[in-house]
Amino acid sequence: MIQGRAIRQIFGREAIKTALGALLRWEPMTSPQDGLSIILGVPWDLRHLLAVNLRFVAKTDLSRVRDIHVVFDRRHRPEMEKIREQAVRAFPDLPLRFHWYPAVSGWVVEKVHVSTFYNSMNTVLALGRCTTKYAVLHDFDLYPLRADHFTLIADTMQRNGWRFSGHELTHFDGLEDKDNQIGTWTLGIDVEWLRAHHRPIRCFHRVTTHRGRQFNLDPFAWLQFSTPLRGLTEGLDPSNFCHVKNLCSTYLRFLKRAPLKVAWRLHYLWYLESLSGMSDRLTQVIGAMDHAESPVLSVDRLPADFTGVHVTCANVLRGELMSMERAIFGAPRAEAIRYVDAFERFLSRFGSSQTIFNEDGSVAWAPPPNAGGVACAAAADGADIGAAR
Repeated sequence: MIQGRAIRQIFGREAIKTALGALLRWEPMTSPQDGLSIILGVPWDLRHLLAVNLRFVAKTDLSRVRDIHVVFDRRHRPEMEKIREQAVRAFPDLPLRFHWYPAVSGWVVEKVHVSTFYNSMNTVLALGRCTTKYAVLHDFDLYPLRADHFTLIADTMQRNGWRFSGHELTHFDGLEDKDNQIGTWTLGIDVEWLRAHHRPIRCFHRVTTHRGRQFNLDPFAWLQFSTPLRGLTEGLDPSNFCHVKNLCSTYLRFLKRAPLKVAWRLHYLWYLESLSGMSDRLTQVIGAMDHAESPVLSVDRLPADFTGVHVTCANVLRGELMSMERAIFGAPRAEAIRYVDAFERFLSRFGSSQTIFNEDGSVAWAPPPNAGGVACAAAADGADIGAAR
């Protein structure tokens, strides 16, 4: 059987994109419908969290949302029908449309097995099925906290005549604010313009030269550079949504018992699993943290090493989980508060408490005098650092 790494080495990324380009097609939009569409790609390994994301989407203003395109990042499997039935039953008021990969192009993407190919494929499949002029990409690990999360992006694009808009700029691979590259996690797209002027494969990630150097661009970044008609949506900032970056990669590394790059993302995962129906999940993890005898935390008999995770990560987790609690339940539940309290205790015993400096050398955070917490290990370069909130 051909493995993903082997197929990439044999054919190369651009050759794979050439093959996919011959398979992926869409038609220009003739009569765009009013409203907007939402596009949500589902990582197959995190499919058990789909209902959690939809729970947050259901709290937003959907009065003008015509379709929510849910794309599984795999070819058809029987379990997809069950997931679709459960979602439609749980969210009868959501205009859900489910999709999966075509047989041939899906086989190629599954064999390549790279997140950027999955992300690109999810998006172009849904864009090809959109009937509205505007669509908003919605990351699977992003949870909106404001009712106008989606409509504000579409309204901004319509008012300014923009092709792209969103809440936040990306700095991936050295991009700077002056590059005006909008992050794909909340990217609004003029679908009518896109399908009239570009083929699906041009939405994929690519390497290009910009400002005299090479950039390894995310999906849609090259297309953003092709038009000046783009800009940020005003009125929203990252505090208006919770974006758990690295959620899927951290989860997969945890399952494989591989070293974790951002270990404390697991605490978001376990919280989200508690919302997905695992009612005793928080109690289980609280017990594991309180009884831990080292930075290695054991959950489901799988080890997670928190060596070097900074104590301030508990501040970030508390702020974001409490915001999510208010969005869903109106106020934080006692169990969720106990959960973040236990994480703070765990890090006070085993986390890093080294001083955090700003870029100009000033102190951003310093451990309180005689705080009692012991830094089990000094945080090395790339260690998990939170913020003093």
